[in-house]
Amino acid sequence: MTSGTLVRPSTLTRIALWLSLLVITSSVAFLVNHYPDLPDILPVHFNRYGFPDGWQYKTPARVLLPVFVQVALVTTFGAVTVLLLSRPHGALDQDAPDVRAAAAAAEAIALIALVWVGFQAYAAFALAAMWQRQRAGLGVFYTVLEVTGIVASILVFVRARLRLGRPAPRPFNEAHWWLGQLYRNREDPALFVPTRDGSRWTLNFGRPVAAALMGIFLVSGIVGPVVILLLLLR
Repeated sequence: MTSGTLVRPSTLTRIALWLSLLVITSSVAFLVNHYPDLPDILPVHFNRYGFPDGWQYKTPARVLLPVFVQVALVTTFGAVTVLLLSRPHGALDQDAPDVRAAAAAAEAIALIALVWVGFQAYAAFALAAMWQRQRAGLGVFYTVLEVTGIVASILVFVRARLRLGRPAPRPFNEAHWWLGQLYRNREDPALFVPTRDGSRWTLNFGRPVAAALMGIFLVSGIVGPVVILLLLLR
C-alpha cells in the first residue's frame, strides 16, 4: 500500500522534460549572447511592404519573450503531467490498466510540451534575425516548423490513444455515476476509469485532480488566445 505517491513516469516522459529544460537554457543563452548586437529600438510593427512603422525600446523582458512562453508551456504542461501521475491512496500496481493509462497520457503531454518549446526556440532565433534585419518576416522555415509542430502534436495524440487501448468495462454501480455519465468515486484512487460501456476512458471526477485538469485546459484555451490577440493588436 502507498499513500500520496506518483505513478512512475516513462523513460520517454523524463527525457522529454529534461530536453525541454535544456532547450529553454539554450534559448536563454542565445538571446543573452545576442542582446548587445540587437538595435536599441526594435521594430515591432511593419507596413504592407515589410518596412517597420512601429518600434519599441529594447528591454530584457521584450527580447526574452520567447523564453517566457517556453517557461509558461513547461510550467503548464508539467503541472498537467504531475496531476496525471498523482495517486492519493490505494495500492499502486504499475501494470494496472488505469496506471498505464495515466503514464501514457502524461507521456503524451510531455512530448507535446517538448515540440512547442522547441518551436519557441526557433522563434527566438527568427525574432532576433528580424530585429537585426529591420524587415518583416520570420522566414519560411518558421511556417514549416509551425505546421510540423501541429502534425507532430496530432501524431503524439494518436499514439497515446492507441497506447490507451480499449478498457474493460467495470461492474456498474449507479451510486458512482452522476447523471448516469460522469464517474464520481472518492474512494477510487484511479484517475482514469472506463466509461459505462467500456468503449473508452474517462476521468474520475470524484478526485479533485480531474476538476483541476479541466480547469487548466479551459483557462489555457480561453486565456491563451486572448493574450495572443492582445499582443497582435497592441
